[in-house]
Amino acid sequence: MNLSHVDLTRSCAPSARPSSISLLREATRTGLAERGFRDASPSEADLTLVDVLDDDLGAPLAEAELEGLRACRGPLVVRVHATPGDHAPSACLRVLLGRADAVIVSTRSHLVRLGSAGLLVADRTNLIAPAAPILRGDAAPSAGAGALVLGAQLPEALELAFGELSLDHSLLGPETQDAGAARRLGAVAGRHALLVVTSTAHAEDGVLAAVCGQLGRALVAPGGVDLAWQPHCFPVGSSPSVQDWVEALSAGLGASLAASNIEHTASDQLDRLARVLSRATRRKDCPQASAA
Repeated sequence: MNLSHVDLTRSCAPSARPSSISLLREATRTGLAERGFRDASPSEADLTLVDVLDDDLGAPLAEAELEGLRACRGPLVVRVHATPGDHAPSACLRVLLGRADAVIVSTRSHLVRLGSAGLLVADRTNLIAPAAPILRGDAAPSAGAGALVLGAQLPEALELAFGELSLDHSLLGPETQDAGAARRLGAVAGRHALLVVTSTAHAEDGVLAAVCGQLGRALVAPGGVDLAWQPHCFPVGSSPSVQDWVEALSAGLGASLAASNIEHTASDQLDRLARVLSRATRRKDCPQASAA
């Protein structure tokens, strides 16, 4: 099957683009290629997979992006990614979801959010946790020092927590390229003792948690039950105080972790995605479903 990938997540401000986007898009391309999906231009594709952010910027799509969507004659599948903040879905997202033949969301909370806004139709909506790329490294990663923060800037409470613990840290903004994003992150993370994510929406899809598990690194991030049950993850609340950060960072630094193998989990998620894409059909009630 010929598949066109359209990435609308780059239309937003870099600070709003989750750090996991390039990782999950890399895993998607690799995983779908292994399942018989071939990259194609929009005009030659049997279907189009669009990645878009649920942000509040409301910027209209560029003409080149619109042309890419219009060119696809097959079904339009839209995968929506959460971003931080309590905001109404943008007009652009509303139009795109209204045209979609199928919609994919990554978390139950985001499913409820979009459903409550009246943007989802049950029989066209799929809940699929995105797969993380597989990083094959040493079973016992080399020791690192300090924290790697995935984000463009530090919240004040986290900066104070680093000072209280005398913990060195580095900032790594969102990746700008999908290909090789996992390898680059793995190389940088290997020089640090733990990874820190500052936004709930940037951690809850599970991609960064999976990558940290493979690397044998602790992950400190705002999150809920999905992160709490994983032994290498140390969640804080959605609005963490200095003390919350201090306790989570201390726990992460004190953890004894080994790299894990999660290939079966990634395979299951990619199998589900492949099934959704393979079964997608054009809606009879929307003859121009791929023109947003």
